[in-house]
Amino acid sequence: MKKLLLIIFIFILLFSFPATAVAQSISIPSDIAYILIDSKTGQVLAEQNADQRLEPASTTKIMTAILALEKGDLSKEMTVSLQAVNDIGRGGMNVGIMAGENGLTLDNLLHVMLIKSANETANIIAENIAPSRSEFVDMMNAKAKELGAVNTTFKNPCGKDTEKADAGHLTTARDLSAIARYAMALPKFREIVGTEYYKDMPVTDKHDDWGILRNTNQFLWNDNTYPYTIDGTEHKYTVTGMKTGYTVAAGNNLVTSATGEDGMEIIGVVMHVTQPNKIYGYSKALMRYGFENYSMQKICTAGQILSNETVEGAKDGIVSIGLQAASDISSALPMGMDLKDIETKVNVPLPIKAPVNKGDILGKAEYRNKGVLIGTTEVTATKSVEQSPAAVKENTASQTQKSQPNHSYSYILLGILVILSVLVITRMILRRVSRKMRKKKYDQQYYSPREYD
Repeated sequence: MKKLLLIIFIFILLFSFPATAVAQSISIPSDIAYILIDSKTGQVLAEQNADQRLEPASTTKIMTAILALEKGDLSKEMTVSLQAVNDIGRGGMNVGIMAGENGLTLDNLLHVMLIKSANETANIIAENIAPSRSEFVDMMNAKAKELGAVNTTFKNPCGKDTEKADAGHLTTARDLSAIARYAMALPKFREIVGTEYYKDMPVTDKHDDWGILRNTNQFLWNDNTYPYTIDGTEHKYTVTGMKTGYTVAAGNNLVTSATGEDGMEIIGVVMHVTQPNKIYGYSKALMRYGFENYSMQKICTAGQILSNETVEGAKDGIVSIGLQAASDISSALPMGMDLKDIETKVNVPLPIKAPVNKGDILGKAEYRNKGVLIGTTEVTATKSVEQSPAAVKENTASQTQKSQPNHSYSYILLGILVILSVLVITRMILRRVSRKMRKKKYDQQYYSPREYD
């Protein structure tokens, strides 16, 4: 009997609480920092040590690429300084670009930086985008704060952390996911980080051949699709990017973006993996967790009635009008989630006044999951509502009143002008009288007849 009661108790515990994205669900050691987010909305699907400040290594180059794309000209030829070539850190990745080398554009260097992770390319880009590397780093930090990466401090554009000047070059898994999510919204960035080989490096005055430039991200090698299972059925997700990073201090870092068969794209960040060859296994575990526990679910359909409101001043008296969603909305949500738990807020200025035309945009609706905005749509009128004759007359009178000049202001202005005129004239008269009196007094004093003894 006791065993039966224990089994029932365990059964109740298992099914009384909904599944959540907790660290225990994923086979990644507790000392590893990671985060998994929905690329579209930024919702956090899973996390562990996500706010621990760690060395980002070459994942730094995601931010360098953002600024290059937003502020640079891809066709512009880059100037290569000796300092940019030499200052790559001890053991820093490079492709052997030489000081003074001619013929390399920003587009070339951006590809090499993101695909081959060459440190000198990041330095060269920084020196050509900003007046100096230090000023470029200031831009990196300003952009990080703009994106909400408040626990991030960049000290250089390439991710090196071997020199005293690099001390404090730190970020977090959460911050890095926000930066990566922003970067993936830039079409050129998305294109580059999804490329396995770069074959378009030009012949320059110092290089006839650059060798094989293969992406350091092994997820993109050969077949970039990987399995996941839903209800016993195997599916595949496709890796779409994004960036590797390694230094002795940082360990192995990897930012991964991938899309499932239903179109859901997720971004995973795994940091500070010190064991060799473990980073890809942990990242796969994170991706599988995302695709096996979350899916794209439609939370709103175009034409769906969201609310009904009364229209004032309608021809037919009190008229109720439907407010409908203008578009479909889908979002990454836990499988089996009750969509009634999604918070819906319809923002329409009230009261609604006639006339209203069918399809008029009256406001917008917001959808939130646990406080996170997961979708918005415009709200439109389901039908037309004519204005009542009385309301038309009232509006016409109001418009006429607005169009007519306000005579009360005219009278006030006229009165002020009259008073000012009187004051000026009075002052002129008084000055004339004063001059005459002074002249008379002067004449009496100096020109009056004198008596002699």
